Amino acid sequence: MLDAWTDRVPPLHGDLTTLREVAAGDVFTLFTLFSDPAVTAYMAPPPPTLAKFAGFVEWSHQQRAQGRGVCFGIVPDGMTAAVGILQVRLEPTLSDAEWGFVLSTHFWSTGVFSDAANVLVEFAFTTMHVERLEARIAQRNRRARTAVQKLGARFETTLAGSSPQGIPRDPESVWILREHDWRDRARDPRVSAHDAAQRIRTAVEAAEGDLRRSDAPETVEPYPLFLFDRRRRE
Repeated sequence: MLDAWTDRVPPLHGDLTTLREVAAGDVFTLFTLFSDPAVTAYMAPPPPTLAKFAGFVEWSHQQRAQGRGVCFGIVPDGMTAAVGILQVRLEPTLSDAEWGFVLSTHFWSTGVFSDAANVLVEFAFTTMHVERLEARIAQRNRRARTAVQKLGARFETTLAGSSPQGIPRDPESVWILREHDWRDRARDPRVSAHDAAQRIRTAVEAAEGDLRRSDAPETVEPYPLFLFDRRRRE
Protein backbone atom coordinates (compact mmCIF):
# COMPACT_ATOMS: atom_id res chain seq x y z
CA MET A 1 0.00 0.00 0.00
CA LEU A 2 1.42 3.35 -1.05
CA ASP A 3 1.90 6.20 1.42
CA ALA A 4 0.03 9.51 1.38
CA TRP A 5 2.98 11.32 -0.25
CA THR A 6 2.40 9.33 -3.42
CA ASP A 7 -0.99 11.02 -3.84
CA ARG A 8 0.09 14.57 -3.15
CA VAL A 9 3.27 16.21 -1.89
CA PRO A 10 2.57 19.37 0.13
CA PRO A 11 4.96 22.33 0.03
CA LEU A 12 7.77 21.97 2.56
CA HIS A 13 9.07 25.12 4.25
CA GLY A 14 12.56 25.85 5.53
CA ASP A 15 14.03 29.01 6.99
CA LEU A 16 15.13 30.34 3.60
CA THR A 17 13.32 28.22 1.04
CA THR A 18 10.17 26.38 0.08
CA LEU A 19 10.25 22.98 -1.62
CA ARG A 20 7.33 22.06 -3.85
CA GLU A 21 6.89 19.34 -6.41
CA VAL A 22 8.14 20.38 -9.85
CA ALA A 23 5.28 21.51 -12.08
CA ALA A 24 4.58 22.42 -15.70
CA GLY A 25 5.00 26.10 -14.80
CA ASP A 26 8.63 25.42 -13.86
CA VAL A 27 9.62 24.08 -17.28
CA PHE A 28 10.95 27.28 -18.83
CA THR A 29 12.81 28.53 -15.76
CA LEU A 30 14.41 25.17 -15.03
CA PHE A 31 15.26 24.62 -18.70
CA THR A 32 17.08 27.97 -18.58
CA LEU A 33 18.88 26.89 -15.40
CA PHE A 34 19.96 23.60 -16.97
CA SER A 35 21.50 25.43 -19.93
CA ASP A 36 24.33 26.67 -17.68
CA PRO A 37 27.38 24.37 -18.09
CA ALA A 38 28.54 25.19 -14.55
CA VAL A 39 25.27 23.72 -13.23
CA THR A 40 25.21 20.59 -15.38
CA ALA A 41 28.93 19.76 -15.50
CA TYR A 42 28.67 16.69 -13.29
CA MET A 43 25.17 15.34 -13.97
CA ALA A 44 23.49 13.14 -16.56
CA PRO A 45 22.56 14.91 -19.83
CA PRO A 46 19.60 17.23 -19.09
CA PRO A 47 16.49 17.45 -21.29
CA PRO A 48 17.67 19.18 -24.50
CA THR A 49 14.36 20.85 -25.43
CA LEU A 50 11.42 22.47 -23.65
CA ALA A 51 9.18 19.62 -24.78
CA LYS A 52 11.53 17.04 -23.28
CA PHE A 53 11.83 19.05 -20.06
CA ALA A 54 8.04 19.01 -19.85
CA GLY A 55 8.30 15.27 -20.34
CA PHE A 56 10.75 15.05 -17.44
CA VAL A 57 8.29 16.89 -15.17
CA GLU A 58 5.45 14.60 -16.24
CA TRP A 59 7.62 11.52 -15.70
CA SER A 60 8.53 12.80 -12.22
CA HIS A 61 4.84 12.98 -11.31
CA GLN A 62 4.36 9.42 -12.56
CA GLN A 63 7.29 8.23 -10.47
CA ARG A 64 5.80 9.85 -7.36
CA ALA A 65 2.36 8.33 -8.02
CA GLN A 66 3.99 4.90 -8.31
CA GLY A 67 5.92 5.37 -5.07
CA ARG A 68 9.29 5.35 -6.84
CA GLY A 69 10.50 8.79 -5.86
CA VAL A 70 9.83 12.51 -5.81
CA CYS A 71 11.31 15.63 -7.38
CA PHE A 72 11.09 19.02 -5.66
CA GLY A 73 11.72 22.49 -7.03
CA ILE A 74 13.76 24.78 -4.76
CA VAL A 75 12.08 28.20 -4.37
CA PRO A 76 14.08 30.75 -2.35
CA ASP A 77 12.23 33.29 -0.23
CA GLY A 78 11.32 36.26 -2.38
CA MET A 79 10.78 34.21 -5.56
CA THR A 80 7.99 32.15 -7.06
CA ALA A 81 10.19 30.36 -9.62
CA ALA A 82 12.18 27.24 -8.83
CA VAL A 83 15.94 27.80 -9.10
CA GLY A 84 17.02 24.20 -8.61
CA ILE A 85 15.75 20.71 -7.91
CA LEU A 86 16.18 18.02 -5.29
CA GLN A 87 15.35 14.49 -6.39
CA VAL A 88 14.92 11.25 -4.45
CA ARG A 89 14.70 7.82 -6.07
CA LEU A 90 13.67 4.84 -3.97
CA GLU A 91 15.21 1.41 -4.37
CA PRO A 92 12.41 -1.00 -5.38
CA THR A 93 12.94 -3.65 -2.67
CA LEU A 94 14.96 -1.78 -0.04
CA SER A 95 14.46 1.04 2.43
CA ASP A 96 17.28 2.91 0.72
CA ALA A 97 17.13 5.83 -1.69
CA GLU A 98 19.43 7.72 -4.01
CA TRP A 99 19.31 11.49 -4.18
CA GLY A 100 20.65 14.22 -6.44
CA PHE A 101 20.49 17.99 -6.68
CA VAL A 102 21.23 20.97 -8.90
CA LEU A 103 21.05 24.66 -8.04
CA SER A 104 21.45 27.88 -10.01
CA THR A 105 24.93 29.36 -9.62
CA HIS A 106 23.30 32.59 -8.45
CA PHE A 107 22.43 30.82 -5.18
CA TRP A 108 25.70 29.03 -4.47
CA SER A 109 27.16 29.99 -1.08
CA THR A 110 23.95 31.70 0.03
CA GLY A 111 22.66 29.03 2.42
CA VAL A 112 19.85 28.05 0.04
CA PHE A 113 21.17 24.55 -0.65
CA SER A 114 21.80 23.69 2.99
CA ASP A 115 18.36 24.93 4.01
CA ALA A 116 16.55 23.09 1.21
CA ALA A 117 18.58 19.90 1.63
CA ASN A 118 17.80 19.67 5.34
CA VAL A 119 14.09 20.06 4.59
CA LEU A 120 14.31 17.28 2.00
CA VAL A 121 16.27 14.96 4.28
CA GLU A 122 13.72 15.41 7.07
CA PHE A 123 10.96 14.51 4.60
CA ALA A 124 12.86 11.47 3.32
CA PHE A 125 13.52 10.04 6.79
CA THR A 126 10.21 10.83 8.48
CA THR A 127 7.63 10.71 5.68
CA MET A 128 9.15 8.45 3.04
CA HIS A 129 10.64 6.18 5.76
CA VAL A 130 14.02 5.97 4.08
CA GLU A 131 16.77 4.42 6.21
CA ARG A 132 19.72 5.76 4.25
CA LEU A 133 20.30 8.21 1.41
CA GLU A 134 23.02 7.58 -1.15
CA ALA A 135 24.62 10.31 -3.25
CA ARG A 136 26.95 9.54 -6.16
CA ILE A 137 29.19 12.51 -6.79
CA ALA A 138 31.94 13.06 -9.35
CA GLN A 139 35.33 13.15 -7.69
CA ARG A 140 36.01 16.53 -9.31
CA ASN A 141 32.83 18.01 -7.83
CA ARG A 142 34.33 19.24 -4.57
CA ARG A 143 31.48 21.65 -3.90
CA ALA A 144 28.89 18.85 -3.85
CA ARG A 145 31.10 16.57 -1.74
CA THR A 146 31.60 19.31 0.83
CA ALA A 147 27.88 20.03 0.87
CA VAL A 148 26.84 16.44 1.67
CA GLN A 149 29.61 16.11 4.26
CA LYS A 150 28.17 19.10 6.11
CA LEU A 151 24.85 17.26 6.24
CA GLY A 152 26.55 14.36 8.02
CA ALA A 153 27.11 12.03 5.05
CA ARG A 154 29.97 9.55 5.22
CA PHE A 155 32.18 8.41 2.36
CA GLU A 156 31.60 4.76 1.43
CA THR A 157 33.44 3.88 -1.80
CA THR A 158 34.71 5.09 -5.14
CA LEU A 159 33.12 3.87 -8.37
CA ALA A 160 35.23 2.93 -11.37
CA GLY A 161 36.31 5.52 -13.91
CA SER A 162 34.93 3.51 -16.83
CA SER A 163 31.77 1.54 -17.45
CA PRO A 164 31.68 -2.26 -17.88
CA GLN A 165 31.59 -1.51 -21.61
CA GLY A 166 34.86 0.41 -21.35
CA ILE A 167 33.31 3.86 -21.84
CA PRO A 168 35.36 6.52 -20.00
CA ARG A 169 33.60 8.55 -17.33
CA ASP A 170 34.48 10.58 -14.28
CA PRO A 171 35.28 8.51 -11.19
CA GLU A 172 32.53 9.00 -8.61
CA SER A 173 32.43 8.69 -4.85
CA VAL A 174 29.47 7.28 -2.95
CA TRP A 175 28.31 9.18 0.15
CA ILE A 176 25.84 7.64 2.58
CA LEU A 177 23.61 9.66 4.90
CA ARG A 178 21.76 7.98 7.76
CA GLU A 179 19.26 9.66 10.03
CA HIS A 180 21.34 9.48 13.20
CA ASP A 181 24.36 10.96 11.40
CA TRP A 182 22.22 13.76 10.02
CA ARG A 183 20.63 14.59 13.36
CA ASP A 184 24.01 14.44 15.16
CA ARG A 185 25.90 16.46 12.52
CA ALA A 186 28.13 19.33 13.52
CA ARG A 187 26.25 22.56 12.94
CA ASP A 188 27.83 25.49 11.15
CA PRO A 189 27.79 28.74 13.11
CA ARG A 190 24.49 30.34 12.20
CA VAL A 191 24.54 33.31 9.89
CA SER A 192 22.36 36.10 11.22
CA ALA A 193 18.88 36.29 9.79
CA HIS A 194 19.69 39.74 8.40
CA ASP A 195 22.82 38.52 6.59
CA ALA A 196 21.05 35.47 5.19
CA ALA A 197 18.17 37.58 3.94
CA GLN A 198 20.58 40.00 2.28
CA ARG A 199 22.41 37.19 0.50
CA ILE A 200 19.11 35.83 -0.80
CA ARG A 201 17.94 39.27 -1.97
CA THR A 202 21.17 39.81 -3.87
CA ALA A 203 20.93 36.38 -5.51
CA VAL A 204 17.27 36.89 -6.40
CA GLU A 205 18.05 40.19 -8.10
CA ALA A 206 20.86 38.57 -10.09
CA ALA A 207 18.75 35.56 -11.07
CA GLU A 208 15.49 37.19 -12.06
CA GLY A 209 16.79 38.27 -15.45
CA ASP A 210 17.70 34.69 -16.34
CA LEU A 211 15.13 32.60 -14.48
CA ARG A 212 11.91 34.11 -15.73
CA ARG A 213 8.51 32.48 -15.93
CA SER A 214 6.93 31.42 -19.19
CA ASP A 215 4.06 29.26 -20.37
CA ALA A 216 4.71 25.54 -20.53
CA PRO A 217 5.37 24.15 -24.04
CA GLU A 218 2.44 22.89 -26.06
CA THR A 219 4.05 19.50 -26.67
CA VAL A 220 5.42 17.01 -24.17
CA GLU A 221 8.05 14.42 -25.07
CA PRO A 222 8.95 11.70 -22.54
CA TYR A 223 12.34 12.20 -20.84
CA PRO A 224 13.07 10.09 -17.74
CA LEU A 225 16.07 11.47 -15.87
CA PHE A 226 17.79 10.91 -12.58
CA LEU A 227 20.33 13.66 -12.04
CA PHE A 228 23.44 11.64 -11.23
CA ASP A 229 22.50 8.42 -13.06
CA ARG A 230 25.69 7.20 -14.74
CA ARG A 231 23.71 4.89 -17.04
CA ARG A 232 22.28 7.81 -19.00
CA ARG A 233 25.80 8.79 -19.97
CA GLU A 234 26.56 5.48 -21.69
